[in-house]
Amino acid sequence: MAVKIRYMDYAFDGVPTLLKVLVLGTTLFSSAAQVPSPPPQGEVSVRVAVETAYKAYLRAWKDKDYAALDRLLSDDYQAVNFQGIVSTKTNEIATAKEDRNYDAMTGDVMSVMVFGDSAIVSGIIEAGWKDEKGSMQQMTFRFLAMLQKQKGEWKLVATQSTRFNKPVK
Repeated sequence: MAVKIRYMDYAFDGVPTLLKVLVLGTTLFSSAAQVPSPPPQGEVSVRVAVETAYKAYLRAWKDKDYAALDRLLSDDYQAVNFQGIVSTKTNEIATAKEDRNYDAMTGDVMSVMVFGDSAIVSGIIEAGWKDEKGSMQQMTFRFLAMLQKQKGEWKLVATQSTRFNKPVK
């Protein structure tokens, strides 16, 4: 009695076993080759390092840690804030000193794209504070930032942010 095997569009009726194995193996191998492989481990760790550096910048701003801001911002840093104002590293640190005290500031990094020693990060910032009446206030921003690896550390070289009204679910 002949064994009939059907795999995808291949019918194997009366075909020698070795040929069956070769056809099936080739088909399975080519199908597996089309599945995108996960990024290499080194690339994942670079993305994590970039995201960590950006979140450290937010934490330094919230905590008013000016030494950390000085370390995390490149000397040639430029920013465009949600008001459309362009600033430098010196101006950015001065702005952080004058800014309100935040009870919470978190960044949801949604994308990290690495290009050698440079990276682009984008996402959403949630900032919360108490107004003069003690009522909790909240603001959401979309951000885009560029970081560059300088002397072994990821530093912000450019940022842009804009107010963002999250859609109501």
